[in-house]
Amino acid sequence: MNFNTNNSLDSVSTKGTRSKPATTAASETKAPAAAPAPATPKAGDQVVLSEQAQTLGRLQSKIDAAPDVNLDKVAEIRRAIAEGRFEINPERIAENMLNQNDLLG
Repeated sequence: MNFNTNNSLDSVSTKGTRSKPATTAASETKAPAAAPAPATPKAGDQVVLSEQAQTLGRLQSKIDAAPDVNLDKVAEIRRAIAEGRFEINPERIAENMLNQNDLLG
């Protein structure tokens, strides 16, 4: 006997050629198994988030509450840069960066 590519058995004739594969009876075919039902939560089940997950949740809340970009202010800064009157204040930048770090912690 030989196996064909459909994984069914074929008989081999005396001339070495394959005969047609046998057909499967309808009673031999199986219906696909039903998916298991999802587990239902019990009254005492709880979810506890890690400290990192809680921190990420707080950060997401702060991001969601942050104002959108002020396009008028961006346009004014672009004009000031183009006109050469925009001044960079490193102390103010550093102070704002430190204040942002306080907000994140």
